[in-house]
Amino acid sequence: MKNTTNSKDSTPEVELLKFYPFEVSTKKPRLLAYADVRVDQIVIRGIKLFQAKNGGLFIQLPTVNFDGKDYPVIEVKSKTLLDRIRREVVDYYKALEDA
Repeated sequence: MKNTTNSKDSTPEVELLKFYPFEVSTKKPRLLAYADVRVDQIVIRGIKLFQAKNGGLFIQLPTVNFDGKDYPVIEVKSKTLLDRIRREVVDYYKALEDA
């Protein structure tokens, strides 16, 4: 799980802390796992990993349900950082599948 990236530049360090794989249903999109990720000094808990109808994998950052709607708890403005978080979770899941 220790695949951290950081150098002397301002690139945030991204590290997968915990990964909770499971399968809840067969309908798509199918929830495959929860993950906790650290970005520098911030821990994001409860990231969901889904399998889409076409078989692709995607993440959903934590949300809170209010009045029947889901609202984001955290929003990552940097597309690059969001992709790094996604890669960390998806790559770990794929490594488990290959093992």
